[in-house]
Amino acid sequence: MKNKRLEILSDEVRRGNPIGLNEALEVVEYQNEIQKIRKERTQRRLRVLKSMAAIVVTIVGTLAVVFGELDDSPGLGGIGLIIIASAMYLNAKLVNEK
Repeated sequence: MKNKRLEILSDEVRRGNPIGLNEALEVVEYQNEIQKIRKERTQRRLRVLKSMAAIVVTIVGTLAVVFGELDDSPGLGGIGLIIIASAMYLNAKLVNEK
């Protein structure tokens, strides 16, 4: 989406050099469009990161329950169940966002 002419005009605006009114309006629209694209890309990356975090938290909770039962540690098993419940809440929240 890079526009060479508008990039050059944007640099002129950043330096404080005068440009025409129509060119200035084009630069503003161009910069707004770039900002919108960046925001959408950031939101997409954040959704992927949240999904990965939910998966990792579920695995950690499951391992805590399994290893808590192996060494007869009721505290670790309970913490594992709490972690799994939290992961379920996070997964449900992510599904409802989409």
